[in-house]
Amino acid sequence: MGQDSAPRPYLSIVLTGRNDGYGGDFVKRFLASLQFNHRELSGRGVSHEFVLVEWAPVAGAPLLADLVEARCPPPVSAALRTVVVDAAYHEAMTLNPLLRFHEYLAKNVGVRRARGEYILVSNCDVILGRHILAQLERRSLEPQVVYRAPRRDLVAALDIEHLHWEALEDQANLARPGKQLRPPYFRGSTGDFIALDQMSFHRLRAFNEIYRLARVGVDANLLVLALSSGLTIVDIGGPVYHIDHEGSFQTLKAKYVAGESDAQHGHERWNFNSVVYRNRPQWGLSDAPEEPRGPRRTYLQFSWDAVPPLVDLSGVVLPARREDGSSSTSADA
Repeated sequence: MGQDSAPRPYLSIVLTGRNDGYGGDFVKRFLASLQFNHRELSGRGVSHEFVLVEWAPVAGAPLLADLVEARCPPPVSAALRTVVVDAAYHEAMTLNPLLRFHEYLAKNVGVRRARGEYILVSNCDVILGRHILAQLERRSLEPQVVYRAPRRDLVAALDIEHLHWEALEDQANLARPGKQLRPPYFRGSTGDFIALDQMSFHRLRAFNEIYRLARVGVDANLLVLALSSGLTIVDIGGPVYHIDHEGSFQTLKAKYVAGESDAQHGHERWNFNSVVYRNRPQWGLSDAPEEPRGPRRTYLQFSWDAVPPLVDLSGVVLPARREDGSSSTSADA
């Protein structure tokens, strides 16, 4: 995907999105968080790259990568690599016509192509907190450990174009009380922060590509697989900050409580707390033909050879068992 000869960064941050106005001001949130995180990582000497996967981009709308190049300082755009995924993949892979965006299929594309020693899977409106930045600066992450972080939702009215630490860390700017992460899985807004070394991420084969009926729960399902596979899951010890917006899962959850079959995120009550999956070796659209579109941009052309089967029961497996005989996918304490 280009830049193969460049020095390997310590951290790859995998992001997904498209220029579709998600949440009302998606581009504004994306550019604000991208520039803030880049500035703070660079200031601490953390070598990094952003891997943006533009999944099924809207026809006729400018690509997010083009907006970054036009509106951000050159060092920011230079840190961004983009994979644009042909819209035909969404139509071929989805099992739920209500799902407009397959977030975790897109994230797998980014994980597969990320170059960093460690890979952080996050979202386009998430800001790294000071404690996390300090851990990265010290290079204190360890292999075979899944790092999680609690999320703090910022009020939508916050001036995100002039973000500073005082505003981020002011409790008055939180939209709702923050939740604590609890062992063994440390679930809760999981998709906003999952960090793991590249080798372990590839050994797990990333997020579930077998069950493609819902978006909700796929992030937590990875934690079940990780624990079942012998990895350790820990709370990294500090929060990330999420710029709140309309249409988020937290705001839509109450709306669909009586009719989740109509929800855009899919049915919440599938068995993600205990089902263990095994993706194909070709996970992350690894067989998709790649067309370079510039020094930091790749286009994945559509090919049926890259599409996983519609149903793959061989990919649903029993959870591993611990030495004491108990299942490693038991419910949270």
